[in-house]
This record gives sequence, structure tokens and C-alpha cells, in this order.
Amino acid sequence: MTSNEKQITENPPTEEEQTPGNKAFRIVCMTFCLAVTVLFLWVWHHQTQFNDHYRKATFLMRNGEAEQAIETYQKAIKNKGRTIFFTKEPSVYNNLGQAYLYAEEYAPAVENFKKVIVMAPDVAEGYVNLTTAYLRQNLPTDARELCLHALQTFPKTALLHYNLACAYALTGEAQKAINSLRQAIDFNPELKAFAEQEGALKGVVSELP
Repeated sequence: MTSNEKQITENPPTEEEQTPGNKAFRIVCMTFCLAVTVLFLWVWHHQTQFNDHYRKATFLMRNGEAEQAIETYQKAIKNKGRTIFFTKEPSVYNNLGQAYLYAEEYAPAVENFKKVIVMAPDVAEGYVNLTTAYLRQNLPTDARELCLHALQTFPKTALLHYNLACAYALTGEAQKAINSLRQAIDFNPELKAFAEQEGALKGVVSELP
């Protein structure tokens, strides 16, 4: 074999000489990289929007502007749903429920607190807020049953005992109300001052030592 023949044999194939399989592989790789980049930018954009709306809504709530906070929390939730990954955020539903509660819109408050419980069943706050919403709706039986259920998992949560005391007082079960309020104050002594201002508990507080 001559030297010219060796040179021809050892030269790599030009782009035109590459197999269709190699070209297809490169196209697939480039398409995949582009798709990942677009996906990342999409998620990043909507996560940023979620964070901005969440902060703004929290600021509005601190200023007592519940209606504007509700609208802004809803925008935050909409953007969170578009982040594709980790789309559920219990805290924003909890805050939205609080905003509805502040605005005395009890039905949507209940709906959002139920979502919190589904997303975070191992956190007591959702149960506390839902029982509070039931009490605000004058549904003491619902509040009582949920408190009793939640206390099986969170027996040391003072606010659950407090709400249970309110529920018992509203259903005329005075002694049970006293017992529950006593437990609430044992876990959090500051609740006694709240109980003295609570219409449902005025007759109960006087029975405490």
C-alpha cells in the first residue's frame, strides 16, 4: 500500500460522509438540550412569579387589605401550578384561607383549610384553622368532631383544646368546655386572656381556678 493510499484510509470521514444514524443522534441531543433549557426557564419564571405574589399578598394581609390579598394569593397559586414540579404549597392555601376568614367569607376559607390538611396532614395548623372557620360559621358540632379527631394526633396543641372548649360551650356542654379550656391553658397560659374576651367562653372562664 502506498503512502497516498494510507493517507486516504486514515483521514476521518467528512460531514457529508457521516452516517444518517450519527446525524440523527446529534439532532436528538440538541433537541433534548433545548427542551431542558426551555423547561427550566418556564419553571424558573413561574416560581419567581409565585414568590413575588406570595410576598405581596402577605404584605397586604398585614395591612388588613384582605380582598386584595385574596386576589394576589390566587395569582400565586396559579403560578405555582405552572411550575410543574412541587406544585403544591400548603402555606399559600393556609394564608388564602386566613384571608377569606378575615373577610368573613367562610365557605372558601373552609375549602382552603381542607386542602391544607390534605397536603400536610401531619401539621396541626390546618386543623386549628378549619375548626376556627367552623366556629365562625356557627357550626360547633363540626368543630367539635374535628377537634376530637385532630387531638388524637396532636394531643398537646393548645388551640385545638381551646376551639374544642368553644364548641362544647356553644352546644351547652359546660363541664366539658371547662375541662377543655383548662387543658388549653395548661399548654398555653396566655389563652386565658383570650378566653376572657371570647363570647362563648365568658361563663366558662369564671369556673376556672
